[in-house]
Amino acid sequence: MRVNLRLRFLSVVLLAMATSLGAARGADNSTIRSDAEKAFGQLTSASIDGLKEILDKSKDEATKSAIEPKFNIASVQVPSQTTTTTTTTNAEGQTTTTTQTTNDTVEGKLGVKVWFELSDGTLVNPTKRKWSPKERFYIHVQSAVPVYVALFQNYPESRPTTRQVYPDKGFPDSFKALQAGQETKLPVLFEMDDDTRDEIVSMVVVRADWEGIQSGLTAQATASVTTSNGSAQVTAQVTEKGVGAMKCVNERMTTKKDILKDDVKLLSVDVDDEKAEALCKTVNEAAPNAKFRIVGSSEASSTQANDVCFYMFGAGNVAQWQLTISK
Repeated sequence: MRVNLRLRFLSVVLLAMATSLGAARGADNSTIRSDAEKAFGQLTSASIDGLKEILDKSKDEATKSAIEPKFNIASVQVPSQTTTTTTTTNAEGQTTTTTQTTNDTVEGKLGVKVWFELSDGTLVNPTKRKWSPKERFYIHVQSAVPVYVALFQNYPESRPTTRQVYPDKGFPDSFKALQAGQETKLPVLFEMDDDTRDEIVSMVVVRADWEGIQSGLTAQATASVTTSNGSAQVTAQVTEKGVGAMKCVNERMTTKKDILKDDVKLLSVDVDDEKAEALCKTVNEAAPNAKFRIVGSSEASSTQANDVCFYMFGAGNVAQWQLTISK
C-alpha cells in the first residue's frame, strides 16, 4: 500500500528551511556535524539509563505504584549555529554586505536522525535531491529518546490546513513507539505526485512521556516500559486520539497561531470541551520550543546512512519539521 503525498507549495516553508541550521543548505562544518553526532549519542545513552531506572522501580512493589509520568532523561548540549547578514550604506551610496556565523550550544531534550531511501535501496538526503514525478521512497528515523511520529500534508488555504498521512491504519506497526537508539524504517511506501510541482511534508515528533499525548496512548508511557530483546522499550501505542494531539501540534506550528478549543475538537477525537481546553493549553505552551534545530549533510546520496542523514534536536518534548520536496 502506498501513501500519495499530494502537497501544495508553501513559500513560508522555504523561509523556515533557510533559517534552520543546515536544513536548506546543509551543514558543511565538520565540527558542527561531529558535535551533533556526539550529542545524539549522549542523549541516547541518557535515555537508555532513564528507561532502565523505570524498569528497576517496576520490579520493586514498594516503588512500582510511584513511577513518575516522566522519564528521568538528562538533557544534553547540542550545537547551534547562527548566521547574521548585515548590509550598510556609506555616504556615497555604496553598500557593503557582511556575513557573520557564530557557533553556540543549546539544551536538547529531543533528538532524531532522518534520511530517505529510494525504492532501489539508494539512501538520500531529501533536501539535496531533485526529485522526479512518481518517485517512490521510504523514510528512516532513528530517535535518541522514545517517540511517536506523525506525517502530514499541508493545505494552507483549507480548514484544517493539514491532513494526516502517517500513522496509517493499514499498517498497525505505524502506531508503535520508536525506541531509543533503534533505527526504524517507517512501514509505508511514499510516492511523489505525477507532476512537477514542489511538495510539502511536515513531521511531528513527540516524546513518549509528553503530557499532551498520555490520554491518547494505550497505557501511560512510563508504566508501559518492559524488557524486549535485552533492552528496555516503551510498549504503549498511540491511538487515533493521540494522533489527534499531534495533528494539533502540526496545525499550531504550520499556521503560527494558537489553536483554539474548536480547532482541537475538529482535529482530534473523543474530546469534550474540558479536554479540548486542556489540550489547547498544552499544545500552545509547547509551541515556542517546538521548532527543530537541524544539522544537515552536504551529501545527496550514499550507501551509508551516516553520510546523508541529518540530525534534528528539540528543546522541549515536542517538535515539528517542515520539508519542501523539490522536483
